[in-house]
Amino acid sequence: MAAGTVLNLSDCPDDWDPFQGVDGDEIRLGQTLPHSGALAGFGAIGEGMQMYFDYLNENDPIVDGKNVVVVTKDDGYEAGRAVANVEEMIDTEDIFAFMHFIGTPVNVATRPITGENCVPQLFNSSGFPIWGDPVNYPWTIGNILDYSTETRIWCNAIVDELGEGTTVAALYMNNDFGTTYQATMNADPACASLEVVEEQMHDPAADSIQNEMTTLIASGADVFLAGTTAAFCPQTVGAVAASDWRPNFYMSYTCNNLASFFTPVQDAAGLLADEGAGVRMTNINKLCGDPTWADDAAILEVESILADYGDVTCADGSYSTGILYGHIAETVLRDAAARPGGLNRVNLMAAVWNLDTTDDLWMGGTIKTDGVNDAYIQEAAQIQEVHVVDGALTYQNIGDIVDLEGAGGSYGS
Repeated sequence: MAAGTVLNLSDCPDDWDPFQGVDGDEIRLGQTLPHSGALAGFGAIGEGMQMYFDYLNENDPIVDGKNVVVVTKDDGYEAGRAVANVEEMIDTEDIFAFMHFIGTPVNVATRPITGENCVPQLFNSSGFPIWGDPVNYPWTIGNILDYSTETRIWCNAIVDELGEGTTVAALYMNNDFGTTYQATMNADPACASLEVVEEQMHDPAADSIQNEMTTLIASGADVFLAGTTAAFCPQTVGAVAASDWRPNFYMSYTCNNLASFFTPVQDAAGLLADEGAGVRMTNINKLCGDPTWADDAAILEVESILADYGDVTCADGSYSTGILYGHIAETVLRDAAARPGGLNRVNLMAAVWNLDTTDDLWMGGTIKTDGVNDAYIQEAAQIQEVHVVDGALTYQNIGDIVDLEGAGGSYGS
């Protein structure tokens, strides 16, 4: 399979079939995503993936005679609903594999179910480090830069720019997603020389974080860290801009979609950049809609697919992220189909844990895995700052790409 990675098929259900979901004229993938609630903006990712597969189905099928179909259900970013969705899809939807669930709590809750049923749960859209654990959970892998690595990149950049003893105020979402940032900030050696003077937790289901932001603003810290996501991203930008506080401002890269999260606060984001407090992120991929990439071939293809198969643009939300995620899904599906025995769940996991490819939409370009030796797909990032240039939101690079390919090993190693 791969270094240190074993699929114990004797533990699978008696009626388990490695070809389930691909034995007809479809390749059936399952998703549970937030199409409602505070994180509903991420629901467009599933639609974007289907647009990409519609493009492939018509122009370059993964397997001749089979169309890729994405079955998506709404979980509202609630773990209990996600569990019910996954159980229902396993029982009734003839799912071959699950891909790209959004959020740490959702993926934590569903992983035991998919593992017990020997159904691949791939490319979790969460940076929780535990997804890189092929020894104990060989049916599951993450997709994006893990939040601990992201926090270390923040800390190294802060110390390099502002020095040791720099004061920090931090906002964290009160779940496994947010507390990963918190734990790294408070315990990792890379962050040890910084002084956390204020931290606030917020409910993932809250309508507003105004009270938390008022407390953080009052701290007057040198740096503000926003370990939150979705609808709370523009709220932090608006709150800081409306105050006199102008810290170095680092935000979770899960907020990086300019159209979804910065268009509502474009004036505020521009003001912060002009006054030396521009919002910074450790971005891992090129952003559709950013003028920086207006002539980039990979982005131009994304724009074409959105227009032709969804009648949408980059400005309409997170559809383009679905195409980005569709790329990695395509890669492993094609690899699995080319292996002896063809497209089945075992070959799919062999492809997942032995990735070695490139993708021009990713900042570092390289995508590699090697079982326990390298269990993390994305390990390169570029710190970028949000600016408004000629009336358009754009990112500007801060320093060079930080490429940590292979450095993460696997969870617990």
